[in-house]
Amino acid sequence: MKITFYGTRGVFPAGAQMSCAQVDAPDGSFVIDLGSTTLFDDPARIARLDKVLLTHMHPDHIAMLASLIVERLNLPDATGPCTFVCPESIPEYMNISGLSNVPGYTQLDTVPSEWCGLKLEATTTNHPKKNFAYKMSDNDSTLVWTGDCSYSPELVSFCRDADVIICEASMKEENLEKALDWGHMTPSLFVRFINEAKPAQAIATHFTELEPDLFERAVRKHLDPAIELHIAVDGYIFDPAG
Repeated sequence: MKITFYGTRGVFPAGAQMSCAQVDAPDGSFVIDLGSTTLFDDPARIARLDKVLLTHMHPDHIAMLASLIVERLNLPDATGPCTFVCPESIPEYMNISGLSNVPGYTQLDTVPSEWCGLKLEATTTNHPKKNFAYKMSDNDSTLVWTGDCSYSPELVSFCRDADVIICEASMKEENLEKALDWGHMTPSLFVRFINEAKPAQAIATHFTELEPDLFERAVRKHLDPAIELHIAVDGYIFDPAG
């Protein structure tokens, strides 16, 4: 599984892109979240994009959702509808947006067990908006993308067999109580979660209150040294095979 991060920030960051990544899997590619305009730099990529996993329906994760659906209708190379997995209703969102009659997409009723050649599972996290953490497995490894979350024993249990965990990194330590209330990670919550889940590798993304280097500095001194830490910035490519 190769992952290209198009957006690694939250809450409309200046000069950066919000949550969005492409996963290259054994049987095709798909995107997780649609917060980034960078995704649209290549029309051919949009034409090929017919599968999307959405973690949840907060604006920094779905800002380009309607644009993707409409844009694919205007591309002659886009064949067939775009299929979505999402914990809440996309048709309802489109209706609220005044786009209820726009075709070109479908939403699965449940999380499929197979997705582009990967075994796929999902669980909800402790975030005010219903959020899916996705677990994806191929023959070589298991990866979890948490979406927005805070620490919980249930999330640790869901992630215990993961080789790689991609986890949000939203808030400053002094805002710990707000982070727990709003369903986000501070450095100490991130460390607790990753140290207990014990992946071989952890990737921090979705930086909001702290710049990536400051979050990394706060985490590294407490993280289990056996766990390899990566900091995702816009354009970062994670390729375990390469």
